[in-house]
Amino acid sequence: MKKDLPLPQLIVNADDFGRSGAINRGIIEGHQKGVVTSASLMATGEAFDEAVALAHENPRLGIGLHLDLDAFFEVQHGAGRLVAYRDPSLPLSAIVQETESQIARLLATGLPVTHLDGHHHAHLRPELFAAIAALTAKHKIKVIRYFQGYYEGIYAGLPTDWIRDLVERFGLRCVDTFFAGWEAVASSLPGYRYFDLSLPFKIAELMVHPGKNEPWRERELQHCLSADVRRELAARGVELVNFSGLS
Repeated sequence: MKKDLPLPQLIVNADDFGRSGAINRGIIEGHQKGVVTSASLMATGEAFDEAVALAHENPRLGIGLHLDLDAFFEVQHGAGRLVAYRDPSLPLSAIVQETESQIARLLATGLPVTHLDGHHHAHLRPELFAAIAALTAKHKIKVIRYFQGYYEGIYAGLPTDWIRDLVERFGLRCVDTFFAGWEAVASSLPGYRYFDLSLPFKIAELMVHPGKNEPWRERELQHCLSADVRRELAARGVELVNFSGLS
């Protein structure tokens, strides 16, 4: 007898939770009325406490850390990229300490922390990834965001076979497919994939940025609330989950 194959699973993860009240409202609406299943919370955000309270009120919303290292970098805001260290002589131990501080702040809320990723993908920088993965494992956070397209776009030609090996050695997990958003934008990098359910996957993450009061975040929210998106997911037998299933 032929066994039924498991359904493909999709995590719709909203970045920037806690950055502002307007973003918090968009993420919670996207969760309560749409397809958002998970959010990455900024321990440095001005609306962190509000986001924590909302997360406790919405226990089906998976919560992870959105590690914010912008204070250490010059940021190309239009493209959402970290381009250079503000102080090249600063020891990397300062970034390690800040990472551990942000992890500790989130864990102190009592929320189950399912994953870690980085604002502007800071955690994926080759000189930082191993240390951040080690701290992720140390604090028993089981999932870390990784996607090959980041390196293809910014560090073309850099060998990356070691990264998944490193993840496994730390006992961490990551999804097999990463969608960098609903659709390509002006700042898209060559290796990025966007929402496309015709691509086969076992478990994928779709990164989204819903919010209020900013046109681009409002558009993101409308995608998250779209009945057409729900119909497409149902037609392809995709199950909506959060990262707790990987941990």
